[in-house]
Amino acid sequence: MNWKRCIKTKKKFANILKVFLFIFFAFLPFLTVTNMIGIDAFLDSFENPDSYVCLKDNGRLAGSNTRTQDYLIIQKISHPDFEIKEKDFIIFYENSGEISCNEVNYISTAGTIRKYYIFDENGILNEPIYEIQVVGKVIDFVDNNIWNSISLKIWETSINNLNLRAILTTD
Repeated sequence: MNWKRCIKTKKKFANILKVFLFIFFAFLPFLTVTNMIGIDAFLDSFENPDSYVCLKDNGRLAGSNTRTQDYLIIQKISHPDFEIKEKDFIIFYENSGEISCNEVNYISTAGTIRKYYIFDENGILNEPIYEIQVVGKVIDFVDNNIWNSISLKIWETSINNLNLRAILTTD
């Protein structure tokens, strides 16, 4: 009789272990994204899902300091607390119409007009970028590997499609 109790205990333990492993693997992509962008941005992405986007740089970003195929996690300018500081990387439209990604080296303000300046590869200050040209700022550059790709897709899907707060406030 004691061996029957031992078998039942082992089965219970195995079931509990399966549940914990399932929960661990279900939350692992979210832990990965939290590690990439930080807990504040991760939680904020659920409150402001329309303000975050994940883009893959396929070499089309002019002047980009990214490696081709990297992911860029971007906070859009529509975010309620959006602010650009020196040393932030921004995504913006150049005067030629190309989309570019570069580091802000200097910011000037004249009244309500803000201008962002970027040095080119020769250390020469380029023409100013106005706020109207800015699409957003880069929260993080993420290496393109299979685990990061899966984690980012799950995160992006969850903030846009599985987010109960976003679903309830769309009306």
